Amino acid sequence: MPELETVAQKDKLSHLHAATCLSMTQFINGHHCPGLARRILHQLNQLLAHPELEPASNTHAMYLQLLEHWQKIAAQLSDQRPARKAAVVYH
Repeated sequence: MPELETVAQKDKLSHLHAATCLSMTQFINGHHCPGLARRILHQLNQLLAHPELEPASNTHAMYLQLLEHWQKIAAQLSDQRPARKAAVVYH
């Protein structure tokens, strides 16, 4: 049954990769939300920690580069967040 576990792990890795690509596409297509950027960071961290991903592979290096890139984007978005306006109460 170890073969089934390996197939399941590879399927999980493929699904996680596809979900990450979808999230990045949503962001690129105009949904510039800090929450989406954080989700992309989380997904990239999950990809990097996945047991089927070889640490010395080109894919691992690519995910590391993407992680650094999205960390910068997430930081820029959090810096751009407008200060919350105080609610105006009319009496």
